Amino acid sequence: MALIADVAGGNTIAGGLLAALLVAPADAVEPAPQRPPAVETAIAQVNGEPIFQRELDRELAPAARLLDPRATLPSEVRQRALDQLIDRRLIMKYLTEQKLAASDQDVDLEIGRLKRRLEAQEKKLAEHLQAGGLTEDDLRRDIRWRLSWQRYLDGKLTDENLQKYFEKHRREFDGTELKVAHLLIKPANAADPISVDEAQHKATSLRRQIDAGELTFADACRQHSQAPTAKSGGDIGFIRRHEPMPDSFSAAAFALEEDQVSQPVQTKFGIHLIRVLEVKPGQRPWEESRGELRSAVTQYLFRWIAQKERETAQVEIVPLR
Repeated sequence: MALIADVAGGNTIAGGLLAALLVAPADAVEPAPQRPPAVETAIAQVNGEPIFQRELDRELAPAARLLDPRATLPSEVRQRALDQLIDRRLIMKYLTEQKLAASDQDVDLEIGRLKRRLEAQEKKLAEHLQAGGLTEDDLRRDIRWRLSWQRYLDGKLTDENLQKYFEKHRREFDGTELKVAHLLIKPANAADPISVDEAQHKATSLRRQIDAGELTFADACRQHSQAPTAKSGGDIGFIRRHEPMPDSFSAAAFALEEDQVSQPVQTKFGIHLIRVLEVKPGQRPWEESRGELRSAVTQYLFRWIAQKERETAQVEIVPLR
């Protein structure tokens, strides 16, 4: 299968605050909490099809519930949510062209099931839609997406494909541990792009000196690192792929071989250079990682299709306020 060759060669995509929303639509079946009437404002168009503000609000609802009610979601979280809505539209176009999209009859059957569940609770579909800030078009779109995407995944998340992905990314799933050291450069102002660029530039310059043999990694840490591990040459001990460091850090570390030094890596703490000091291979078989593999391949396929479709898509975005 041609696609699985691409899957097996891809990179696992890290999660985050909205990781659970990467591939799943807002719940179109269970009743949603009461919300004020949504403003009918188009915030983007994908190949001529609008995305409305109410859709973004529903996409952000799970993340918003994690915060203080008085807090405002960061703009980068809002942008990620909008990007996911756009990607979902693009993937539906792909699934339709591949004749994998759910039919109107499939959607009607699912809506019939929903009505019966609501009737058992002495509720009507109109009440359910109003409570969730949904239109009937929204409901049909969400159901069509869920059915279509699941149909696609059912054909891809086979044991054979999961095992192939595992073999290509074995260290991420088999319990391998890496002993790593890092050099940390903190921007003077993490919210200032110029300060971040200056930290990136300094880290890049130090990496060149290390590669040229002008400076050892340990000495570079002792002289320049702003991490608590600076005096020990940056040594932070053993880590696994998904713990305990930020995912961007771990992902970069697990892409390295022993004694390699990474390119500058940005986390919330600053800009890092990472060196792998030792590799302790894992022994966990792929079967024990089935759940993690399904999640990784699902996210990879989502991004793979979306990026492919973006190459030819017409996407117009109204700047988020």
